[in-house]
Amino acid sequence: MDRKEKLRVIVEGSVFTGIIQFLILVSAIVFLIESDREQLEVDPYKTHFVVLDVIFLVLFSIEYVLRVYIEPRKRDFVLSFYGIVDLLAILPSLVLVPGFRVLRVLRFLRVFRLFKATRFILAVDRMTAALRQIYQEIVALVILSLMLVYLSACGIHFFERKVQPEKFGSILDSMWWAVVTLTTVGYGDAFPVTAGGKVFTAFVTLIGVGLIAIPSGLLASVLTEARVENEQIEKDEEEDGK
Repeated sequence: MDRKEKLRVIVEGSVFTGIIQFLILVSAIVFLIESDREQLEVDPYKTHFVVLDVIFLVLFSIEYVLRVYIEPRKRDFVLSFYGIVDLLAILPSLVLVPGFRVLRVLRFLRVFRLFKATRFILAVDRMTAALRQIYQEIVALVILSLMLVYLSACGIHFFERKVQPEKFGSILDSMWWAVVTLTTVGYGDAFPVTAGGKVFTAFVTLIGVGLIAIPSGLLASVLTEARVENEQIEKDEEEDGK
């Protein structure tokens, strides 16, 4: 076994994985506490947060370099979901490095460190594979949703523009109502008062219920198929081992 393979065993091992998971949890807690203390004019623990940020920068940078090193197809890893998340976990801490303080806005990206934990959740891989299978359906659904938002905004603008010009005076103004209604959120800040507008809203709401149900049904179907396939593979492997 060469050096790269030994490193791969270590990086993908349970001990290294446990350490990274612990660091992800700690960094999320630190970010939570620090955001609460930003309101203080003088924070006696400010230096402690800076030190912790440096520690996270060093440790996550080491992990990122190791993962890039052990990957045979480095470019594919760097541009992959996990590769981008790992990089985003490092960038916010660069504001501590002289010359990089202009990137201070990136500090908010520390929330992406939490996404690093998705690597260690096996179900995420199954869900990602399922989304790939219904990719075309999802794209078609997004396009259809945008068309429905536009048509709904046009419709409610026609019914309500004269009685509520401040909320439905233009199609652009009406798009907020269309999004809220089609997603069945219903904030109540914009609603129809004319008879035609109310009937049209009821029609749009019914369409929105179906629109929300379609992706849920597609994803549930594909995930069920993937789980059945995995169970069958595990069963076959057990029978082969006997």
